[in-house]
Amino acid sequence: MLNDFNSVPTRTSSFNEDTQAKKTGVNDHKLKDFGSGNYQLTKTDISYIAYGACFLGSGGGGSIGLALLFIEKMLNDADTMTYVNPNDLIADKNIAFIALLGSPGKMFEGYGQTAALNAFLEMNAYLAQSGGEPLSYLIPVEMGAINTLIPFIISAHQGVAVINGDPCGRAAPEMSMNLFNIHNLQLNPVILTSDTAPSGRYQKTIVRVYDAEDTEHQARKFARLNNNLAAKACYPMRGSDLNCLSEPNRAKFFQWTVGLAWNLGRNLSVSKNYREFLGFLNSFTLSSYILFEGRITDKEERNISGFDAGKVTVSNERETIFIYYKNESLLAWNATRKCLVAMGPDSINFLTLKDAQPLSNADINSNPEQNPKNIALGTEIGIIGLCAFEKLQHAKLVSLFLANIQETLTAFPEDRVIIPDRYIPLSSLMTAYKK
Repeated sequence: MLNDFNSVPTRTSSFNEDTQAKKTGVNDHKLKDFGSGNYQLTKTDISYIAYGACFLGSGGGGSIGLALLFIEKMLNDADTMTYVNPNDLIADKNIAFIALLGSPGKMFEGYGQTAALNAFLEMNAYLAQSGGEPLSYLIPVEMGAINTLIPFIISAHQGVAVINGDPCGRAAPEMSMNLFNIHNLQLNPVILTSDTAPSGRYQKTIVRVYDAEDTEHQARKFARLNNNLAAKACYPMRGSDLNCLSEPNRAKFFQWTVGLAWNLGRNLSVSKNYREFLGFLNSFTLSSYILFEGRITDKEERNISGFDAGKVTVSNERETIFIYYKNESLLAWNATRKCLVAMGPDSINFLTLKDAQPLSNADINSNPEQNPKNIALGTEIGIIGLCAFEKLQHAKLVSLFLANIQETLTAFPEDRVIIPDRYIPLSSLMTAYKK
C-alpha cells in the first residue's frame, strides 16, 4: 500500500503558475501567518505542524505517534509541501477538505495510508465529470496530529496547496461541530474511500447527505465495512468562498491555525522544556491556564455510539482530576474538590513535564511496540487549558459540545459528576477554581 502511495508522480502546483513559491527561511515564521505569499514547507516543518496541532487538538485529532509514523513512511526528505494564506486564495480555484477517520489501532497496523489520497483522486474525478477544474487547495478538517497532516501528505504528492486555517480551531468529536456547518456551506457530494487493496482496487461511494450529522453516520457505516477506516472528501468550494479579503468569509473558518501549530510545534520540538513552552505560549493571543500537574494513574474506555468514550485519571499528592473524552477531551473534573475545571469548547491539552511532548488520548497507555510515542501510566504531565476562539462560542456549537459532554458522562454514572446544563467559559471557571 505504501508503494502505491509513493509511486504517484509529483506535479507542479497549479494554484499560481506564474508565481514561484517562496522558500521559507529560518526567520520567516516569527509571525503566526508565516508572512505573505505562497510558501513551501519541508518534512521538518510538517513534523513541527504535527506536534503543534496535536497540542491544539484537545486530546483528539489523532495520535502524535501515528502522525510521526505517517510522516516517516509517506514523506521523503526531498519533498516540499505548499501552503497558502487565507488572503491569497484565487477566486476560481477549487477547494475541498479531506479527512481520515476510524480506528487508531488499525492505523498502527499499517492501514489508512492510501485512503485519503483515494478520496482526493475521486473528488478530482467528480469535478472533471462536472466540467470543473481539479482541486487546487485543501483545507485541514481540524487541528489534530493526523487530520492536519493528511492534506500536506497529499500536497507532497499532488502539488496542491494547503490553506493556512481550518473550520474547527481544535479537534472535535463530530462532523457537525465546525464553522462550515454553522454557516451552511455546501457539503455535497460526500465521497468515501477505503485503502487500496493488494489487488490495486479500493472501495468508494459518492453520497448525497442531508446534513453533517448524516455525513458522520454514512462515513462510520462505510468505515465499519472497510477495516474500520475510511477517508472522506466533501465541502467542494471555490477560492471566492473562503478568501479572507472578503470580510464575511472570515467568519466561515479559523485563519492562520496551521501557522500557529508550526510555531508551537517548533518550540516543543526544539526546546523540549515544559516551563519554557508555557512562557512561549503566553506570547500568543490565546488565553491559557495550567489546570493540573500530576501523574497519569489510569485510563478507562467504554464504547458509546461507535466512539471511544474514556476517562483519564491524573493525580498528585493532594488531588485527583478526571479528564472525560469522546475521542477528544471534553471535560475536566476535580474528583477531590468535586468541581468542574474545564469544558468544551475550551480545550484541554496534555504535555509531558519531562520534555514538553504533546500527546493525545490515543497515545496514553497504547501499544509501545506499535506507537513510538506511547505514554505509559505513571508519566508526569501538565494539563493545559486553552480558552476557545470566539467563533467556537457560537450558540449552536456550544449546544453540540454540551450534548457530547452529557453523552460521555452518562458512560461513567458511578462517578456522579454534575452534568453542566450550560457552557461556563474557562476564564470564569479559573476565577473560582483558583480561590
